[in-house]
Amino acid sequence: MPLNDIANRISDEEFALDTIEGERVIITSPIILGTQGSEWEGSPIFRRDYLLALLTHSIKHQVLDAADIDAALDRGATACQACG
Repeated sequence: MPLNDIANRISDEEFALDTIEGERVIITSPIILGTQGSEWEGSPIFRRDYLLALLTHSIKHQVLDAADIDAALDRGATACQACG
């Protein structure tokens, strides 16, 4: 599966917002799934730009806030230090 076939941006038509069991969620379109016959068939594949766009939309639509991002960065830094 060529990398160019994997989405790297999210347009306003490619996601929806909802509340499920009281929690805000973003629902993405299946354009991030590995294509049929590929090694990653049916699996979500997230490119860097796509993840950044997803974070941006999540903050913009109050699914996440800045404190959530800060906490994730702190956990990631701690995990990197543990790896050596």
